[in-house]
Amino acid sequence: MKKILFAFSSTAFLMIASIVTVKGQDSSIKAEVMPVAVQQDIVDIAGGSPEHTTLVKAITDANLVKVFKMNGPYTVFAPTNAAFDKIPAADRTKLMKSKADLAKTLKYHVVGGNWNSVTLMAAIKHGNGVVELPTLAGSKLKATVEEGKVKLTDETGNAFYVTNADIMASNGVIHIVDGVAMPMQQVTAAKK
Repeated sequence: MKKILFAFSSTAFLMIASIVTVKGQDSSIKAEVMPVAVQQDIVDIAGGSPEHTTLVKAITDANLVKVFKMNGPYTVFAPTNAAFDKIPAADRTKLMKSKADLAKTLKYHVVGGNWNSVTLMAAIKHGNGVVELPTLAGSKLKATVEEGKVKLTDETGNAFYVTNADIMASNGVIHIVDGVAMPMQQVTAAKK
């Protein structure tokens, strides 16, 4: 199995990227900044993975390639092709056709800073079993531990797990995940 790493970047996100809110705590934990000697960025690594062709296509279709190539550091929770396949076909087709929704969904997988597994586990422990990670999409992912694995829960209640951790790229760290985080949809007025 080939490992992969990718990241997102945004100037506005840099201002808030390395601070997470620990649920139930008044303190903040900063993401650990680690030196990286890797030559390939997240997009380069993702492009070489047969398990992430859907992700690479999504990044391209959402016009986020330049964003993914920017300097980080960022932590990316990278869904595999199988993770995308878990989305019902009609919903997946609709998502892939909407650049705005696709970009928001992809950005929901990105957190500022190098949140390697040690840093992430320490934050979860410090937060009494849970830490909320602010994402580039403006929403939060809730991280907990279940049966020794990091479990992520999106704002819709969808839960998925980190299956491969700490893959390094020149602009961040990636954790492979077995699900796709879905941002809450805008509530529209009910039709008569």
